[in-house]
Amino acid sequence: MTKFRTKPLITLITLIIIVLIGIGILFGQLVQSYFLESLVESQKVKILWILSISLGITIIVIILLVIRMAAMYTKPIKAATDVAIELAKGNYRARTKIDRLDEAGMLGTAINRLAENLQELVKVQEMQQDRLSALIENMGAGLILIDSRGYIKLINRGYIDIFQVNPKDYLDKLYYEVIDQEELRQLIADVFRTEQKVRKQLLIPLRIERRFFDVYGVPIIGSNHVWKGVLLVFHDITELKKLEQTRKDFVANVSHELKTPVTSIKGFAETLMDGAMNNPETLEAFLSIILKESERLQSLIEDLLELSKIEQQGFRLNLKQLDVNKLLKDVITLLNGKAQAKNIHLDFTSDSKQLMIKGDIDRLKQVFINLISNAINYTPDGGDVKVVLTDGGENITVHVKDSGVGIKQDEIPRIFERFYRVDRARSRNSGGTGLGLAIVKHLVEAHQGNIIVRSELGKGSEFILELKKSSE
Repeated sequence: MTKFRTKPLITLITLIIIVLIGIGILFGQLVQSYFLESLVESQKVKILWILSISLGITIIVIILLVIRMAAMYTKPIKAATDVAIELAKGNYRARTKIDRLDEAGMLGTAINRLAENLQELVKVQEMQQDRLSALIENMGAGLILIDSRGYIKLINRGYIDIFQVNPKDYLDKLYYEVIDQEELRQLIADVFRTEQKVRKQLLIPLRIERRFFDVYGVPIIGSNHVWKGVLLVFHDITELKKLEQTRKDFVANVSHELKTPVTSIKGFAETLMDGAMNNPETLEAFLSIILKESERLQSLIEDLLELSKIEQQGFRLNLKQLDVNKLLKDVITLLNGKAQAKNIHLDFTSDSKQLMIKGDIDRLKQVFINLISNAINYTPDGGDVKVVLTDGGENITVHVKDSGVGIKQDEIPRIFERFYRVDRARSRNSGGTGLGLAIVKHLVEAHQGNIIVRSELGKGSEFILELKKSSE
């Protein structure tokens, strides 16, 4: 056990006793001398002065000792009290400065340890709170917390970004007063009523669009089965739904596109086998159709394989320095015969003799052939197709403009979709597979370029291709 420092107290008591004994002795002598007749009056006065001075000195010494003693024991208690008040206010950095081994020292030490423990607990709590807040705010999903009375107590940044709401309009408000979506209110009510987890996929209109959400409703039940409230988590699955729909449309379109030539080949083959092959003219016409449909089927399969290859994760371009001016001249020479067959004037102009970029020459050639071929296919006989190459400083721009049928404004955003055709009958007659522009878009994006479409129905279309110039 700790031994307390009691020496100052014993010393003080000893001094007081000695002083009191001295006063008693002096007082006795005074009394004895006072009654002695042999003493003269001057001696009596002298003794009285000595006694008075001694008594005064004794009283002063006693007062000083008492003050010192009181200060010795009350000062640490006051310091401990002040620290306790600071701790109650939340200032856990407050400490006492007591270097003693008595009861007051133990009290100060205990309070300091208490303050250190509280400070450590607060640090741990703040750290956990920061981690929880960071997790809630950056979890990538919307979150809303409703208490047992139906009041909204928390919404995270994900929910605010998704629904574009003001937290002040939601917090401490009843959920059915601020949440507009009836299906969402019904889901919350189901969780309150059943006290079970509820999961639904909801289509929620947001401003000018509709988005799909996978919504989890979870009851919050504390210890002793105390009902705490409801937690809702919103996962945006709009892109997944779009991908799922795209997959379904792709399968349906592929089946339809393959079915048409296969049906034609099968039908004409069966007709030939039924006796039409004996007629030379019919035989030649049917075989010509079968060959044409077979070529179309082959083109469709090749484009499907090409598009699949481009969309693969590991697809890479064979990047080299190339002159776009020379590449376009080669493509124009290649397609000039096709344009002349329709009496279309195919013109190429450039504001520079040489424009170098870093790209895949075969893939870019494929892009330009697709764009210029489409312009020729959708331009009536006797029309014009212009290819213009310009230097835009950091970029080069290729304009492919025709005087063809044009595209409706509401159809322009969809022309790069697989198998989407502005005029299906005309596309098939021209031998198109419906995948050309989809391939063009992927290849341009692989080159970190951009493609823009401008068109007016009945007046023609313009495809504008932007590519970065070579830095070398």
